[in-house]
Amino acid sequence: MRVCVKALTLIWMLLGILAIAPRPAHAACDVPENSTLDKAASILFNCSSTMDLTSLPPGEKEFVANFSFPKTLPPVETPWRGIAFRVEPERYLRTLLAYGLKDNVPIDWRVEKGSQSWCHAPWFQDIRERIHGMTRERGSRLFELSEHQRSRAENWAIGFYNGVGCYGLGQVWADPARPKTKGFVFPPNTFAIKLLFTTAPISRVPYLTGSKTWNAAIGEHGSVKEMRLLQVDVAVKDPAAGALTGWIFGTFMYDAYAPGDDIWSKLVPVGLMWGNDPELTAKKYQEDGGAVQESWVNPAVAARFFPLPRHHLGLFGRLNGPVDNFNSACLACHARALDWGRGVPSEGPLFDEMNVLLPFAINPSDEEALRNYFRNREPTEPFVADTQSLDYSLQLAGGIFRFRGWVDMNFSAQAAETRDVPPYKFKEEKSGNAGAAPSKILPPTQDRSYVGPSPFSRGD
Repeated sequence: MRVCVKALTLIWMLLGILAIAPRPAHAACDVPENSTLDKAASILFNCSSTMDLTSLPPGEKEFVANFSFPKTLPPVETPWRGIAFRVEPERYLRTLLAYGLKDNVPIDWRVEKGSQSWCHAPWFQDIRERIHGMTRERGSRLFELSEHQRSRAENWAIGFYNGVGCYGLGQVWADPARPKTKGFVFPPNTFAIKLLFTTAPISRVPYLTGSKTWNAAIGEHGSVKEMRLLQVDVAVKDPAAGALTGWIFGTFMYDAYAPGDDIWSKLVPVGLMWGNDPELTAKKYQEDGGAVQESWVNPAVAARFFPLPRHHLGLFGRLNGPVDNFNSACLACHARALDWGRGVPSEGPLFDEMNVLLPFAINPSDEEALRNYFRNREPTEPFVADTQSLDYSLQLAGGIFRFRGWVDMNFSAQAAETRDVPPYKFKEEKSGNAGAAPSKILPPTQDRSYVGPSPFSRGD
């Protein structure tokens, strides 16, 4: 009898261990020791995710990234062309959304099923959760989403590019060990769509009732949490946008109280943006009654958020989504997409200087900083002089940033051959105050300590 009890106890202990033990990442992500730069870079480039996952919920499957970039520029539908976005911003915005939903809703955004029609941006394998491939976004503070929100919410997101955008990514990443960013711009009609999910509960954010839910492996050791769709962003490189930025950005939010028969019809336009209104300073807004001229913000949505502590969606009435930093705006944030041509240590003077040069948002009372932050930059103009612009793509910039850091730590002797742009020289290095460069060369694995948080995000 005692033997049976002991056996049962051991079985239950084993089952408990198995229940919490993370599922191993796909073997295709394993980099053998002593791998060459080319082999290691190829393995990690094609890896979907290395993050932990305790177990897959019933009916779910693991995320599979699609990096099948077309070799030639594909034809693409452009239903937004011909709509005067300044005159009919809501119609233009809804047309963009319909285009992004058409191919992807029927396959529940599993774009690996769609060949080269849609794709993901590479080099996020270390920070993509393993069920839907989402990465962490800016969290929502108390009362940012609703007057009932009394705890902070996590927000995670995933973006998708159309075939034209995939072609552009393929031009950069034709060689996984030697990305080409010099002079990069996306072709016209590049389109991107991004889904943002939140952990905010319905009890605190009632307008999320009935929204689309996804399981996401974002908890401790990759445990699974349920998240709800809150925000959808769209962006298109439309020649009609002119010389301001070359891009038009738009945002939707889910609203349970909106008319419609399904989740997607309850996405309410938040606004459309084609310029940054760089002259809309605190004085002009607060004292002179100035208002945005290069955005359209849905007045009904703006009124909903005005009584909350955030006051605005974007600074002084500019466009941003409910998840985003209210001292910034969509286009200004994305204009920060650039290639430093090098990795940046995760802490120390260089990291601090980087965050000064490339801020998430600005002090609204600093007019000089405001005008610089909200400057209308052409696609080839970098936010920081002497760096390489990456044409408003934070996803491309984030992947390049992570790749550069990995190379500098693991293959420093070959770093020069991996870039076609010069490495940025920080002032601290010029003055000799940067400290010694890291000398430890780690094996080409998924060590996350080689580089700090990517500056190419929505920011805190």
